[in-house]
Amino acid sequence: MSADHDRKPLPRAFFDRPVPEVAPDLLGRVLVRMTEDGPIDDRLTEVEAHAGRIDPGSHAYRGRTERNAVMFGPPGHAHVYFTYGMSRRSA
Repeated sequence: MSADHDRKPLPRAFFDRPVPEVAPDLLGRVLVRMTEDGPIDDRLTEVEAHAGRIDPGSHAYRGRTERNAVMFGPPGHAHVYFTYGMSRRSA
């Protein structure tokens, strides 16, 4: 992938496919979050693909909650969560 391609936003249609197809296509892409201090860029080197309500490993498995509601909405939104055992540090 070229640097220009990495920075181009993906259309929502990109995500409107089966999870096992989307996940490998995300590897190597750059996720950008805009903050008041400027952009934070992170290259995706690992992804997970879960089958929602039928996959016990999915945060959607037990149904919709306030924390996972984005997983029940339209494609192209991220479900971001804090991993237990990791400490929060400020830069």
